Amino acid sequence: MLGKRISGLVLVLSLFGSLLAACSSNNNKENAPSSAAASQSASESAPDASASASPEDKSPITVDWFVSLDYYKKNWDAVNNLLDKMITDNTGITINFTSGNDDKLSALIAAGDLPDIVTLDKGAPQRGVLEKSGLVAPLDELIKQYAPDYQVPQSIQDWFRNADGHFYGYPSFFWAKENMKDGDRIRSNQGLYARKDIMDQLGIKPEDFATKEGLVAALKKVKDAKLKYNGFDVTPAYYESWNIENFFGAPREDEQGNLVDREYTPQALEAYKFMNRLYREGLIPQDSQTLTKDQVQEKVNNGAVFSTTNKNIDWSPLFHTDPNALFVHVGPVAGDSGNKPYVDPVNASGWTLTMINSKAEHQDRIIKLFQYLSSEEMSLNVNYGPKGEAWDFDENGKVKQSEAFLKLNAEDSNQAKLKYGNDTLGWFINWIPIQRTQPATVEQDQVAKLENGLFFGNYTYNMLPFENITPLGGTEEAGIKAKIEENRIKWRAKMILAKSEEAVAKAYNDGIEQEKKLGFDKLYAYQNQKYQEAKKALGLEHAGPALK
Repeated sequence: MLGKRISGLVLVLSLFGSLLAACSSNNNKENAPSSAAASQSASESAPDASASASPEDKSPITVDWFVSLDYYKKNWDAVNNLLDKMITDNTGITINFTSGNDDKLSALIAAGDLPDIVTLDKGAPQRGVLEKSGLVAPLDELIKQYAPDYQVPQSIQDWFRNADGHFYGYPSFFWAKENMKDGDRIRSNQGLYARKDIMDQLGIKPEDFATKEGLVAALKKVKDAKLKYNGFDVTPAYYESWNIENFFGAPREDEQGNLVDREYTPQALEAYKFMNRLYREGLIPQDSQTLTKDQVQEKVNNGAVFSTTNKNIDWSPLFHTDPNALFVHVGPVAGDSGNKPYVDPVNASGWTLTMINSKAEHQDRIIKLFQYLSSEEMSLNVNYGPKGEAWDFDENGKVKQSEAFLKLNAEDSNQAKLKYGNDTLGWFINWIPIQRTQPATVEQDQVAKLENGLFFGNYTYNMLPFENITPLGGTEEAGIKAKIEENRIKWRAKMILAKSEEAVAKAYNDGIEQEKKLGFDKLYAYQNQKYQEAKKALGLEHAGPALK
């Protein structure tokens, strides 16, 4: 598979020169705006991406839309699917979706035969080819010409702005600062959680996890109790070392504003020594370094885990078999440096980008479709299904899902998607209004999940500048990073499973030396340069979590 992807990209790059030559007259205009000029001339963004109102021209047209994710399948059905019907009724547009992997997208690019709309991962190497070849149209120019009231958040424009001064794609799941209100928090998939029923049984309190000694004492109570649950031995904990580093406040930037690799900090070594102590005292098992997420999930489902740091592990299946088996937030544990704990948020810069073919016949209609789909209310419609059919606001401004939707969804979630279209068209989705208006719930498990998310939301930070440091695929730096990441998997396991604290320190120093041989300094120079560029684009002197 990797070989196919590389060959597909090579095909694109081999034809890239001719594409540029054919399009150079469009990309090298003397009066093309600079990034700064384009930023100044753009209208200020509003909290809503504008236009909940439907476009004026509703005459029927069909547009072709390619999604570069081969698992995505959607057949437009404006007769039976309520979301599709609403969009077609309000815009006049029928969408013909196709999908495929990166190889298929590369072939489309090489042939110069793109559909009207293209969605791809924002980090895909094909993005750069599309933006520089003239195959996709600058969105800012289309907005100026056809939809001047379309107010795209300035942070989106600036983050995705190309060197030619234009931005070419609209992101999904982008956390635009202009859309954030008091109380909004960027969510995280990290945290520290424990089973409340076992805590109550053994007299353990959430605050016991706030110190290293308190956490160790809590886990020892579980170990010493020799608990069994449905015939399974209860393991005290499954923790990830990088979460512990964050709890210990490993810095991401030095006082001069330079990028810091967290693995090269005193807090990282402290975290490895602490994890090693947990292992040597029988509080985390050896297989914590080898099990996959799905295997840990199975243990949680069986009730065989007391505490975890991974929010992506879903404890709902366990709760639905035993309502007392509820995971709640605890701690977080702090380190010796006195630095404040933090957690990494989800990627603030989003997931995918959606672009418009520069030769699309209906560019005027498509950019207005973008405007329509990127409104805040459409994010709710895309997530839940159409307002008035699948949901409406309650008296507190929260989403209240309809009884008809809830009934069908409980009976057959796939049939609910076919009827309501919920969660089938997320390429413009903005999670902020969804998080802000989440349905009120009385189910204890869902209440706990909401409280857990809000609690650790207070420990997140703006990670946007750090999302710019990943090297582009196919570069020397990308190769170095791949080797270092592969080495770190073995390195972490060696430290955590070491026989003594002294052995941890030796393995740590040996690992640093090995990374230097693999080219760490060259990779760091690249990443720090990209980090500085990102801060400059965002108008930041310093970034990262506040540690004091």
